[in-house]
Amino acid sequence: MLIQINNVNKNFGDVPLFDEASLSVNAGDKIGLVGMNGTGKSTLLKLISGEELPNAGSVSRKKGLKIGVVAQNQALSDEKVMDYLLASFEDVAQLKEQLSSLEIQMAEWTGDLEKTLLRYGKLQEAFDAMGGFSLEDRILTTLRGLGVEDKVEERLSALSGGERVRVELARLLVSDSDVLLLDEPTNHLDLSGIRWLETYLRNAKKAVLIVSHDREFLDAIVQKIVEIEDGQLIEYRGNYSTYQVLKKARDEQLQRDYDLQQREIARLKKLVRQYRQWGHDGENEDFFRKAKEIEHRLERMERLKAPVIVKKRVKKQLTQSAKAGKEVLVARQLGKVMGEKLLFENASFTIYKGERVAVVGENGSGKSTLLRLVMGELEADEGELKLGESTAVGYLPQNIEFAHPEQRLVQYVKDFMGNEQKAREELAKFGFYASDVSKRLKDLSGGEKVRLYLLQLFQEEINLLILDEPTNHLDIYAREEIENILAQYQGTLLAVSHDRYFLKKNFQKTLQVGDGKILKFEELVL
Repeated sequence: MLIQINNVNKNFGDVPLFDEASLSVNAGDKIGLVGMNGTGKSTLLKLISGEELPNAGSVSRKKGLKIGVVAQNQALSDEKVMDYLLASFEDVAQLKEQLSSLEIQMAEWTGDLEKTLLRYGKLQEAFDAMGGFSLEDRILTTLRGLGVEDKVEERLSALSGGERVRVELARLLVSDSDVLLLDEPTNHLDLSGIRWLETYLRNAKKAVLIVSHDREFLDAIVQKIVEIEDGQLIEYRGNYSTYQVLKKARDEQLQRDYDLQQREIARLKKLVRQYRQWGHDGENEDFFRKAKEIEHRLERMERLKAPVIVKKRVKKQLTQSAKAGKEVLVARQLGKVMGEKLLFENASFTIYKGERVAVVGENGSGKSTLLRLVMGELEADEGELKLGESTAVGYLPQNIEFAHPEQRLVQYVKDFMGNEQKAREELAKFGFYASDVSKRLKDLSGGEKVRLYLLQLFQEEINLLILDEPTNHLDIYAREEIENILAQYQGTLLAVSHDRYFLKKNFQKTLQVGDGKILKFEELVL
């Protein structure tokens, strides 16, 4: 056993996150951590790593255990990527520095060259014996898998935020840690990077704990799901799909047990009342004594809790009245260059009414540029991209912002619907009920922002809905709510997403962007 969590209590401010929670982590375990946002997934990783301490209970770790985490605060540095990654291996890094110093001396022909060459050779042998060359190969392989191999000689300060996150992930993967703690590791990865990471983690001999809302990723890697529910850590054997089946069965059994106990409690309370009534009517102390015995029995009874079931909030059927022509979007010999990079050329395809098309490709291939061309934000360098007759476009951006974040939800919707009653009715269709409508826009969760934005788009009677990474930063439950809305949408869908579970559930066709081309497939190709 590597890690043992025993009866841990942990509060976030005054809010209890864990209540006598327990968990064991063994060598080779591949565990997925799931739960609604705010239930304590990231806090659990911090308890395991020792970054935070429990309020009660204990977290025990095997002596000498090495736990690897991605650093949250990534300090700016002018260090090169390779040097930064090698620095995790102190002895290897010191030899690498000495070798670099000697290389400079030899290049400048300073000092005794023969003596320097001899020393350089010995250092190389020591570097090789310590695994330095194989480590460099491993680092390059990892960077290549994560799509940042070309950044190996760049300085950290020159990297974008997403590139820096991938370098930090590479640093964790090549470390000699016994346990890897991964918090949303697929963020900033394209589909090829996600598939590479899946293969790496599946074959890793290390124990891995993953917080992820990527259901396909969890399916591919984990053998156990741990759900944080009502302050407890509930374990399910199997991957995410198996967990869904087991959780449903567990919830149904818990509900049956709860209902049965509630009926028994009601029966016993009724019996108490009867015995007391009979005692008063007949002035018989035996009846009062029996009533008291049943009351003690009720007091000693361990009360069961009803299962925590996340109900589907979006219930009503959405209507779609805007009609489009047969051809919704037509591209002929389309070409686009951004900076000095040719994204695509001679691209021709047609998207027809009612099609659900996923736009896929590696980071930087031109997916988002294609969306901007469709919306008219950019112009093609060659060819043409035309919307079909009567096509009305709605766009869901990756990052949703509101002009007046202090505004209340019901007022925001009233402004474009013109009537508060209609606003409340439409809010209810999208899962916003009486307790929600007075929220300020700035206090909405990621999933709530997406639902609200879709509500507004659908008032415009759109028939081509364009989505740019719609599930980013949403928990699994919010993703399912968005999928429920899209299942009811009758128009044409065009979306960029790396969420394969989402794509498989909502899309049937593909636009593949890459290698200077855009190819349309009549099936989903991921």
